[in-house]
Amino acid sequence: MTYETCIEVPFLSRCPQSTEGIGILLGSCLLETLAQGNRDSLVVGLIGPLGAGKTVLTCALSLALGVDRASVASPTFVLERNYLGKEPVRHCDLYRIEDPRQLVEMGFEEELDKRGVTVIEWAERSGRLLEMYERIEVHFEVLGEEVRRIVLCDFYQPSIIARCFGVETGASSH
Repeated sequence: MTYETCIEVPFLSRCPQSTEGIGILLGSCLLETLAQGNRDSLVVGLIGPLGAGKTVLTCALSLALGVDRASVASPTFVLERNYLGKEPVRHCDLYRIEDPRQLVEMGFEEELDKRGVTVIEWAERSGRLLEMYERIEVHFEVLGEEVRRIVLCDFYQPSIIARCFGVETGASSH
């Protein structure tokens, strides 16, 4: 089964602090979902070019989950960093992955089912692997030096974002 229908929530970020705010909102929503026992594990895939704000958003999301801000860094050279806050956070960076089959060989799919939140930078490098999972994708588009269009695409059924934010938007296919 693949998950191809999502609820989209667009944001316009005019500075890194706005991107942090979006991360805090998303992280708070994820924490609430885990705390209520609705789910044991949540997956967030970040998609966008270098310098778009993926690590900024991850740091803020992790902060909302109770992780110390100073401990969050991009795991570019180690593939994964683990943080402990109110819930476990796994921060993965697939930038150096050349073929999605490498992820299968590493047992990456097992990480996605572990308790807590798995945040994946460069999620597009997973090929179609993530389509088999309910997830939230965060798409970054660079519009200017500090201006970003950030779109949250919630593939969870029922929608986590709609429940937390109280939004009603039309579903779209990706």
